[in-house]
Amino acid sequence: MCHGHSSRMSEGGAIAILRGQGRQSGALFNAKITLKNSDEGIPTQATFLFEKSNKFPSLGACALVIHQDGNLNYEDTNQMPLHHIPFDLCNQQACEICEISLPARLDLGVGGQGVIGRKMTLMNSRQVIAEGIIGWN
Repeated sequence: MCHGHSSRMSEGGAIAILRGQGRQSGALFNAKITLKNSDEGIPTQATFLFEKSNKFPSLGACALVIHQDGNLNYEDTNQMPLHHIPFDLCNQQACEICEISLPARLDLGVGGQGVIGRKMTLMNSRQVIAEGIIGWN
């Protein structure tokens, strides 16, 4: 992908590959989240694609947290996130693809309020389920 050479076609928007392991259940959790802005003034569309293990955690009411930085090795609990987006994802264990409209339109750019290069965390009841970095799609 570096130097302009890639066999993968751009889909536009942003993407985050989230990975996690439940501290109590030991369940592995992988998700691909794509973010797209269509027409001006319309909230950002988020598509979640889950790779589930046999011990997949129940999601339901969740929050996406977009942090001020892009460091996966450090957690500054005193720093306010750039975005905290609560939503109700999928209440069914069988749901592998979910699409939602976020409550606001995100800046899918770099710097300022842009989300590219920042850490994204998927949380459920204040427990971190998975984390990753947002990049171009």
